[in-house]
Order: sequence, then structure tokens, then C-alpha cells
Amino acid sequence: MEIFERQERFGLKDDNGTVILPAKFYKDFIEKAKEFSFQELLQIKLIDIQQCLRPNGTYEFIGANNRRGLKNYKGQIILDCIYDFVYDFQPNELIRVRSNKKWGLANMQGKEVVKCKYNYIYDFQPNGLAEVTFDGKHGIINKNGEKIVECKYDCILNFESNGLAVVGLNNKYGFINEKGEVVVECKYSYIYEFQPNGLAEALLNGKWGFINEKGEWFEDENI
Repeated sequence: MEIFERQERFGLKDDNGTVILPAKFYKDFIEKAKEFSFQELLQIKLIDIQQCLRPNGTYEFIGANNRRGLKNYKGQIILDCIYDFVYDFQPNELIRVRSNKKWGLANMQGKEVVKCKYNYIYDFQPNGLAEVTFDGKHGIINKNGEKIVECKYDCILNFESNGLAVVGLNNKYGFINEKGEVVVECKYSYIYEFQPNGLAEALLNGKWGFINEKGEWFEDENI
């Protein structure tokens, strides 16, 4: 791939001269993008960034002194250029921002809803909750940045349709609900997603069985 320039902005062309990324980006950003294949560019949404991940393109990422910010279509500054990285819009109108290699969240009024303190903030789920990591441990926050689950688990999977999520601690697994309450304690060696019959297969003390949403144990799924 080849970097090209237009009016002090940079883009990417493939070996045939076809434009992959238009010349709307800063050079350091494009140099990083050049390391990826076309398919990888699609997967990490770099192509969508030209429209600021907004269908009407009413916002634009800006940069100064190798820092990033955001302005609206009127040219009004929403986020000052104080961040290492300004990533994407979440469904709840929050933007992931990074400063000093730590992630936080800002809203469209330019206020940091969540201070840049997390190692990473994952996508918000349909229930309005997002997984976060801090010092290698996983937790949950809501759209207001409030802690629903402290960063204490080794892993947290996405919430299922029944409002429960698998959590792991010290190589044992259980379930929490959307309030962060422990529904099934972390005592199982393996645990799978709940099936339509309301049961999840689990391994306890070397023996396979099934548990329901209350954590009750069954040896046979035909209860």
C-alpha cells in the first residue's frame, strides 16, 4: 500500500492505485493504518472513521501536536486535542478516549463521563453495560460511568438474553446479573451458555451436570 497526500491530509492506495482510505487523515494515523491488510482495515473500522462513525458525517476528528480531539460540522470544538486517541461513537452517544495509555469515556458535550483510568473499555452491550479492565482484572460500568462490578474478575463474558453473564475467578466460573450481583458463585471448572430450556452445562468436581438460573444443580437436563 502507498500513502498519498492532498491538502496536507493523507490517505492510502493499494498497489493498483485504488484509494482504500481517502486523504482525510493525519500522517501518523495513516502510517499506523498501513501496517494492516485491507480486510483488517475493515474489521477495525478504520474506513468508517472518514465519516466519524456517524452516517451524516456531522463530526470530525481533529489533531494538534500529535494529540486528538473532536469538532462538529460548525467547527465548534467538542473535545480539545488532549487525547492520545479518540476512538468511536458508542450507541449511547459516548466516545472512547485514551490519555497516557488509559481509556475513558466522553459525551457529546465534551465532558469526561469516565476518567481515563482503565486499561480498556469494551463496546457497550444492548443492556447499557460495558466491560472494563484495570490492572488485569475485569469489571462492569454503566453509561454514566458508575461501577456495577468492581474490577476483580479474571474474565467476564457478554450478558445473555436472560440477563446473566459468565464470570471467571481463579480458574472457576459462575454467573452475575445485570445489577452485578452474584447469582451463581464461581465454583465450576467449566460452564456454558444457557440453553433454551433454561439450563447451562457445567463441570463441578470432575462431574458434568446442569444448573438453572438460580444455580441449582441437576444431573439430567430432562427435569
